[in-house]
Amino acid sequence: MGLMKSINIKTQNESYDVIIERGLLARVGELLSARLKSRRALLVCDDVTESLYAGIVASSLKKSGFDVATFAFPHGEASKTWSTAGSILEAATGANLARSDFFISLGGGVCGDLTGFAAAVYLRGLPFVQIPTTLLAAVDASVGGKTGVDLGTGKNLAGAFHQPSCVLFDPDVIKSLPATQIDEGKAEIIKHAVLAGGRLYQLCASGSLLDDIEEVAALNVAIKRDYVVADPCDTGCRQLLNFGHTIGHAIEKCSRYTISHGQAVAMGMVAETKTFIKLYNEKSEILRIIKSLLEKNSIKFDIPYTAQELTQAALHDKKISYGNLNIIAPLGIGNCQLRRLPVSRLGEYIEGGL
Repeated sequence: MGLMKSINIKTQNESYDVIIERGLLARVGELLSARLKSRRALLVCDDVTESLYAGIVASSLKKSGFDVATFAFPHGEASKTWSTAGSILEAATGANLARSDFFISLGGGVCGDLTGFAAAVYLRGLPFVQIPTTLLAAVDASVGGKTGVDLGTGKNLAGAFHQPSCVLFDPDVIKSLPATQIDEGKAEIIKHAVLAGGRLYQLCASGSLLDDIEEVAALNVAIKRDYVVADPCDTGCRQLLNFGHTIGHAIEKCSRYTISHGQAVAMGMVAETKTFIKLYNEKSEILRIIKSLLEKNSIKFDIPYTAQELTQAALHDKKISYGNLNIIAPLGIGNCQLRRLPVSRLGEYIEGGL
């Protein structure tokens, strides 16, 4: 068992810990006993995490005196719908969850978003716990309180801000992940490295991201914490975390979600950097640096869609406000800014990145 790392995240109204420790899944009951008063919960997972981890987590919870019901849904982005969210809410009523009880998400970003959304609206708001089981969820999706579901017109178009009561990450789960899911997490890690620089950038540049998962996860959580604390409702500087996501979400939608979120973000970062340099006539090495970071970590970034296809997919981007879209201007490592782009130039913006 490795040493525990704990990062506290304190927003205006909430404070919670992100705990990182090998072997932690077997101690979930003990850790939650010290943090939550209720002893009744609904454990939500997908069919994959149910077979891998639900047994050990439920057993740990029951040993600590928790009454736990489990709900599982088919894995994948295709399940991130109103229908699945409704099924989770029905499962909560079936488990007799009251306002004093809580939800647990055991899974990746899709599970966390769905469970958090259900927790936000059930009885007008119950606590929930994030137990991420993918690298992507551990370094990004499980922290910050963004929850939601996809609509037919786009990704994450319905949701709520609802901070977790705690986040528990066991790095041992990374051993069970296929290489494609590892790459998903790497893409978001590289995004954070571009935004913040420092030690995380050094690890990305060396290609040694997986040598110390505990350190990498802690560095990412600390970077995201600073944005979340400064801008909990995503109206200002936190939008820098959307680097790669405007074009990335369009790529996901065009692929009908066969291209994963992390893959799409990697493609989006390159495209958005390329078009920023073109549109603003920048003289910068940042595009070469970002491509190098992705290549050193074996992440592909070629986009298989046309500008017209991507523009149509991006028209419902939730970051559009008052006829403008906030875009990220990557001036250099550790030096990114927000710029406003009229939506009328969206096609030009996307075409410039291809």
